[in-house]
Amino acid sequence: MIQIHRLRRYFIPLTILYSFFLASTVNGQENDRESSHTKQQTPSAESAQAEQSGEPVDGNEEFTWSLGAGVIVSPRPYVGADARVIPIPSLEIRYRNWFFQGIRGGYSFIDSEPFTANFFAQAQFRGLDSEDSPFLEGMETRSRSMDAGGEFLCSTRPVGFRASFISDILNRSNGQELALLAITGAPLGGRGVILFGIGPKFLSQNRTDYYYGVRLSESTLTRPAYSAPATWNLEINITGIVNFGSKWRLFAMMDRESFGSGIEDSPLIDQTSSYSFISSLNYRF
Repeated sequence: MIQIHRLRRYFIPLTILYSFFLASTVNGQENDRESSHTKQQTPSAESAQAEQSGEPVDGNEEFTWSLGAGVIVSPRPYVGADARVIPIPSLEIRYRNWFFQGIRGGYSFIDSEPFTANFFAQAQFRGLDSEDSPFLEGMETRSRSMDAGGEFLCSTRPVGFRASFISDILNRSNGQELALLAITGAPLGGRGVILFGIGPKFLSQNRTDYYYGVRLSESTLTRPAYSAPATWNLEINITGIVNFGSKWRLFAMMDRESFGSGIEDSPLIDQTSSYSFISSLNYRF
């Protein structure tokens, strides 16, 4: 049964990210021109991960913001563990090249069609608690964290691309991820867009071992010690964005991540892939 956990564990990374970027007048960026609907936004509070919106943007507006509510279904691929449902506030702010998108914020240093390049930081929701299931009893906590990095997007048609690199900045895993996603999509009659993405994701040895390894002190007869190596996963996602008039926007994204052998061989894992879902409804002021 899916569990609804206390929100305070998740407000720590959200608050850090929110405070840091608002202190610098940060803002949520979305390049919403329908002519570039194949460009990929990364996961945020309304997307972890979000994709290009089909909503028109007034290029003369230096500051825009929207507010709403959303939900994240966070996968827990560990033996006996259930997915977590996390209700979240959804806040997007944009000021010139600065952006803030819920659990993600940053700065666009290239924004010239069809290319975009961003520096960003975002919350990292991977994690393990010993109370997640009886099988995990005796495991030390693997904490959620925050990543920072960069991304480069090319919004050509019919297929665009997104390349990204992120690294843990809270010294939890001290690991990195490198991803390449091919993206295609179609407009929804001028009211929004639907996007499809697929591509490989590389997880460093520090990343996989922290979240999926078993230390010698944690090993049991049914849970042998395991040092997880670096691995390649395959990511597939579908994203939909629908605009209701000029103010309301509904966002939803389903993501499937197929595990490479470095994760699949872990005694902590009883699945070959994980699914996550994120959705939000925002009102633009």
